[in-house]
Amino acid sequence: MLETYVQQALRRTGLRPSRERGQHFLIDDTVLADVIRAARLDGSEVVVEIGPGLGTLTQSLASRALRVHAFELDDRLSRYLEQWVVPEHGNIVLHDVSFNKYVFEPVIAEAKAEGRPLKIITNLPYQISSQFLQTVAEYAADLELVVVMLQREVAQRVIAKPGMPHFGSFSLYMQTFLDVRWVADVPPASFNPPPRVNSAVLALTPIRDETRAQPLNPQRYFKLVRGVFKHRRKTIANALCLPFSHLTTDDCARLLESAGIDAQLRPQNLGQAEYVRLADALEEQIRSAPQDEAAD
Repeated sequence: MLETYVQQALRRTGLRPSRERGQHFLIDDTVLADVIRAARLDGSEVVVEIGPGLGTLTQSLASRALRVHAFELDDRLSRYLEQWVVPEHGNIVLHDVSFNKYVFEPVIAEAKAEGRPLKIITNLPYQISSQFLQTVAEYAADLELVVVMLQREVAQRVIAKPGMPHFGSFSLYMQTFLDVRWVADVPPASFNPPPRVNSAVLALTPIRDETRAQPLNPQRYFKLVRGVFKHRRKTIANALCLPFSHLTTDDCARLLESAGIDAQLRPQNLGQAEYVRLADALEEQIRSAPQDEAAD
């Protein structure tokens, strides 16, 4: 029983969970089973977990995967994992640093060198959700699968389709690189201590379909969609110039024409393929411009 394990672990460590660090420990066995089932582990994978906490998910991953890289920033939790969890499994690599793309890249290189699939399976500290999801999109081509627990409101933004209340630039950006599936709703009572928000588990699968175009420059693409969605009431012709200071009104008109986009449409009326075409036209324009005009 997870609840009993967490209670014993908290007594053993004398730890008081920190809300500031998003320390809400999973105590719901059903949710854990949902996560593990969605992860589709067969023993060949290198797995990344962020914020392993007391090691409840970590141990389930370690018993099913080739290797688990666990990133835990809290010194007290790292010491607990080092003493009580790592010795029980020979395949957990504990990193006492915060997760970012610079510590992630060596793990990617390791999995590639070994020819192993790379998955991220994590109950994410919610304060790093946006940064984490942007990193996942940026490195989607290197990943096999991501199963992540998020604040429900963030999960709704990731999975929303055009016309839905939560749809926005982040929905569009994530779905350009990843197919998204809702795995489970997770109520506050599934954690000790309960958070003040509802949670959800998503499965994110990188898109391999070559018929679905992806942008030449993901960072510029993100800047484009985020920038124009801030001005939803404007036409795309007017919204496009605002995030890119080097563009003139005539430049924007030419870019839209080259991408085959009606200049009178509003940002929320464009589809993913249209944004990719526009981002690529913008990228080509920036690359061909003189250096002092290509600051964006």
